[in-house]
Amino acid sequence: MSAIFSNIKLLTLYDTKRKKVRVRPMAGQSIPELWVSCSRKQRNQMNVGTVFKMDVKLIESEKRKPYLIATKKILGQLSLF
Repeated sequence: MSAIFSNIKLLTLYDTKRKKVRVRPMAGQSIPELWVSCSRKQRNQMNVGTVFKMDVKLIESEKRKPYLIATKKILGQLSLF
């Protein structure tokens, strides 16, 4: 089962545990606050702290924990910190 969420505000963060840039939805949206799976190219083209919009899909399966996956197209950069 999966659900698609449109125009979600995402934020790039540096994950010290995994030592890489990762993406997470901003708080206050009607979406689970899970890490977003997206390509390394997408993550690395954004500086840490960048807020941008993208469509994401919630993936739920019996074999692993739920996660969000990004679409291939960034809808727009909102800000850069």
